Amino acid sequence: MSAAHRFGSIAALVGVGISAYLLFIRLTGGHAVCGPALGPFGGCATVETSAWSSIGPIPVAAVGLLGSMLLFSTTVLHSRSGDERALALWVLAATVGAMIELGLIAIQALLIGAWCVWCLSYGLTVFASAACALSAARAAERRSRGG
Repeated sequence: MSAAHRFGSIAALVGVGISAYLLFIRLTGGHAVCGPALGPFGGCATVETSAWSSIGPIPVAAVGLLGSMLLFSTTVLHSRSGDERALALWVLAATVGAMIELGLIAIQALLIGAWCVWCLSYGLTVFASAACALSAARAAERRSRGG
C-alpha cells in the first residue's frame, strides 16, 4: 500500500467519523461541541440550523457520510487490486467532493457568515483524499509509461 493510499484511507475514515458525528447531531436535535473558545470557528449551531445544512429533507452530513465511505472504499479497492476503474472512481469522487467542499466553504463565508470547525475539518479530509487520489493517479500514469 502506497503512502497515498494509506493517507487517503485515513483521511476518508476521519471524514466518516466527522460526518457521522454531524449526522447524529442533526438527527437527534443536539448541538455540535463548538463553543466560543474556538473563536471565529464557533458558529457550528448557526451553520447546522441554516437553510444550507440540507438538500431538501437530506442532511448535508448524510451526503458527506456516503461520500467519505465511497472515498474509503475506492481507496482500499485500488490499493488492493490496482484496478484502473477503482482509481478513476476514487479520483472522480474526490474531485467532485473537493468542488462541493469549496462551494460549502463559500456558503459559510458569504451566505451564512459563520464558520463550523467540524465542517471545515471535514472539508480538509476531502481535500486530503483528493490530493492522495491525484498522487496515486500520477504514480499509475508513470508506471504505465514505464518510468
